This record gives sequence, C-alpha cells and structure tokens, in this order.
Amino acid sequence: MSDYRTDEGLRSIRMREEEDSPGGRRSAGHRRRSSRTKTTLLILLSLVLILGGGVALTGYLLSEKFGNQVSRVPAFSQLPEALRPKKPAKGAPGANAMNILLAGSDARTDDASGGTTGAGKGKAWERGGQRSDTIMLLHITGDRKAAYLISIPRDSWVSIPGHKPNKINAAYSFGGPPLYIQTVEKLTGLRIDHLAVIDWTGFKALTDALGGVQLTFQQETRFASGKMYAAGQHTLSGEEALDYVRERHHLRNGDFGRIQRQQNFLRALMRQTLSNGTLTNPLKLGRALDAITHNLSVDEEFSTGQMRSLALEMKDLRQHNVTFMTAPHKGTGMEGSQSVVFLDKAKDDTLWKAIRDDQVGEWLKANGQDEVLGERVR
Repeated sequence: MSDYRTDEGLRSIRMREEEDSPGGRRSAGHRRRSSRTKTTLLILLSLVLILGGGVALTGYLLSEKFGNQVSRVPAFSQLPEALRPKKPAKGAPGANAMNILLAGSDARTDDASGGTTGAGKGKAWERGGQRSDTIMLLHITGDRKAAYLISIPRDSWVSIPGHKPNKINAAYSFGGPPLYIQTVEKLTGLRIDHLAVIDWTGFKALTDALGGVQLTFQQETRFASGKMYAAGQHTLSGEEALDYVRERHHLRNGDFGRIQRQQNFLRALMRQTLSNGTLTNPLKLGRALDAITHNLSVDEEFSTGQMRSLALEMKDLRQHNVTFMTAPHKGTGMEGSQSVVFLDKAKDDTLWKAIRDDQVGEWLKANGQDEVLGERVR
C-alpha cells in the first residue's frame, strides 16, 4: 500500500482485509464466494456511506428495517429535463456507468434533526441555511469493477444557474438539492444519476459504532481544537475524527489540506469497516448500519430495490479498485473580498469527458498521478 502524504506527513495505517487474511480464507468454494459477496456489499456500503448514499446492507441482504431509515429528499423531480445533460446512448461508452453526487456538511450539531443538511430524519432544506462543505462525485464504471471518488473544492468559483458566479457550495444554500445538482451538471456536463446527503456527525456515529478508526501520524499533528497528537498510531473516537477533519486554518494548503484529511480519514474508515470483524459480528454490523441509515438522505428516485441491485452488480469490486481524486485546479485567488479556488477548466474538461466516456483510468494514465490525483484504497 502506498503511503498517503499530507503537508504534515500523515499516512493511514495498513489495515488487513478479512477476505485476504489467512483466517478469513474458506476451503469450500461456496463459502469463499459468500465471503467475497459480503465484502463487496460492505465495500459498497462504505462507498455510498462516504458519499452519503445510505446503502443499508447486511452481510447477505438489504434489511427493510435499515432501508426504511434512509430519508428521501425531493431533487430530480424539480429539475427541468430539457436543461439536463443526456446520458450516453445505449451501447455507447459510459451508457452503463453511474454518477452519484454527495452533499456533505459539517453542521457541528449532534441533535436528532440531522443538522443543517436535511440528512436522516432531519429538517428540510431552508434557503440560506445550508452549504455543502464536502462535495464528491462517485463514478461507478459500467462493468461495476472500479469506482472513482472525485472531490470538488467547496470554494471553487463556478457559474450557478439563475445566480451570479459564486463558490460552488453556495448552490445548496441558494436552491437546495435541485440547484446543487443543476450546478454540478452545468459545471461538468455529466448526468447525475443519484444524490446523497450526509452530515459529518454521521461519520462520527459510524466511527464510534466501529470502536474508533486507527490513523498513524509521522510527526506531531494539530487538530482543529488545537490539541496536538504525537507521532505514532492513534485510535480516534468519533469526536476526535471530526476534530481531525475540521482542521484547515493551520494547514499549509488550507482547504486542499482539509480535503486530503477528509479523504485520508474516509479511506481509513472504509478499511476499518472491512477489517475489524464487522462482517462476521451481527451486533457490530447492526450498530454500523443503524449509524449510517439514521444520518443519510438520498434522492426520491433512489429506492431500496435499486440499491440492492447496484450492490449485487458490484460483486466484483475490490478495495484496490477504489480511487480518490480531486478535480484539477489552478490554486486560490480572490474574487472581491472572497478567497476562492480556480478550477483548471482545460484539464477538468478532459476529466469530465473521461467520466462521461467511462475512461477515468485511461485519463489518469495520460495525466499522471500526484498528491491530489489517483490515490487508491489499498
């Protein structure tokens, strides 16, 4: 596994996958297939959790109990079809791929309302009351064997339909899920298939349900609260994990460093979910699913049956085929009194086209990989 480095030299620890461990191997073919299926379903669970999709999967099936805990929010029904990008025609490259958009928020609240995102059983969107602090696009390839999570910096200066140019995270505030989707579709030219909304407190709940998430720091590391953590391995509680991902003011690269921290934590969370006995412990699995589904909302068209079908289609997905990326940018600058991020339009356009054509792997090979492009889950 390649180390993941931030400005302070942070790396996530290697975590054992149960499926590949000596103790996890099965002699009988059907038991190996069952284990792989459980692992695949929980990988999808973690993926969609990471971008708020709320796939409530047990080891063998999707429980209606957990599925019914996922809230639905109006999103696509309010979008004029004539203004939306078209999916590639049947049989064309990218026709079978799927794009799921995340709206994540750091609401800093633990109440049952789901904070300001409207996630879980939360309150509905209110104009001016919410911004999407975490923006990720999940691209699932047409053969369902690879997935790419592309972060779009929240301060990216973009055109918001019906409004003046602004930071991209303002779209959710101005018009809720419909305008948020419309803004990303206008930026990328991609057809968004589904939307998911989650508050970072949902990750806090999952972290605690898993008994904490392990990270290793190569040197002393500062958290948002100002608390310093010594170099070495640490098991972070949910509250500590939020403290870790919230820090940005003392990072050399500001919000870019924060994105790196978020991605690093989410990779570790995925590994932890797959490596600490969650698959084989019904009680722990139930707690994890409960934490996920109570803190998530998805669009009104993303049914429990569709989630189940998607999970089964992704039976061959493995962790090493999950790649975290960040949209290419030219760095920060000023628009009036605001510090903003300027995306690299020329390079981004080639990325969006690669996603549309389901050729992201080829795009990465052609454009190189660095600290923000092409970090894989190992």
